[in-house]
Amino acid sequence: MAGSADTRRITIGLVLAVLAMLSFVTGGLLANHLVDGGASPRVVAFYEALFGLAFTLAIRLRALRSGPSLVASGVGWMLAAGVLFALATGSFYTALARLDYSVAAPITGAVPLASYLFVLIMLRGYERLTPRVVFGAALVVAGVGLIGVVN
Repeated sequence: MAGSADTRRITIGLVLAVLAMLSFVTGGLLANHLVDGGASPRVVAFYEALFGLAFTLAIRLRALRSGPSLVASGVGWMLAAGVLFALATGSFYTALARLDYSVAAPITGAVPLASYLFVLIMLRGYERLTPRVVFGAALVVAGVGLIGVVN
């Protein structure tokens, strides 16, 4: 029974990861359209962050009221993640004002490599990297490199 629950948890996680990927791609394409139409990249990034925060709060509102209170160190990590994500989004949309989407988007494909480097440096002991995961990240980075060379 424990194996079934673990399989279900992994399946749900993969489905949510695919939904996140589709959301990022759709948001990037819409932002590219807006930026190409003359909208300020910073304004587009601001509204994306604002709507994302409102959507997340709407989903979690009941849990926020009845759930446990936030831990101070958790709030710091959440604020740091939010600021860095906003910086990343704003940077990407500013890049879209100067580059084609087909050139800028594959560069963000290097995110797995940066994530794994972060895991190695900051999350040692909390997360572990298997050789299969490292090989997969290397394939992603190689693919990004090939796309960059072709473009």
